[in-house]
Amino acid sequence: MIPELQNFFRFFIDFSDEELNEVWHFFHPRKLKKGQCLYSPGEVATETGFILKGVFRVYYLVNGKESTRFLGSENIFISSVPSFTTQKPCIEYVEALENADLLMLSFQDLQQMCNMSPRWDRLVRYLAEYSYNEQQRRIYSLIALTAQERYEEFTKSRSDLIQRIPQYIIANYLGISPETLSRIRKQ
Repeated sequence: MIPELQNFFRFFIDFSDEELNEVWHFFHPRKLKKGQCLYSPGEVATETGFILKGVFRVYYLVNGKESTRFLGSENIFISSVPSFTTQKPCIEYVEALENADLLMLSFQDLQQMCNMSPRWDRLVRYLAEYSYNEQQRRIYSLIALTAQERYEEFTKSRSDLIQRIPQYIIANYLGISPETLSRIRKQ
């Protein structure tokens, strides 16, 4: 198993080399080009991808307006989580903002992993808890913080993305206009 994926799993649970090697065959590589969607509305997210290289955004298109709800880069899993976990059609886009390399894992193979050992099932629970807590932090940020504070938090927690993502997408993610972001950045 490649070190990036090992490190990701071991951040949550101290898996042995043997445990990791037992599941390696479930993963397969996939490449996406900049602008290509991993998933679009109406498709069922049958797989999740571990990002080896690239940046993704998850966004909704409502009445012709984009609403970015998530930005992700290397060493995390990316998918339409609601679709992946329920195996029902997506209501969002999962788009590569750069050329990307992923390691894909199917929903069925993840279920097999969880049945192999309670430790894999525990990992999935930890990931769900982590994702939930991140969503709560984001909701709080959008409700309680000023545009300036949201941008400062973003630059501290996601500094790796500042030069890699177009400013209009960062503004959209922060819930502000590109003009407001431009004014904040000049201060």
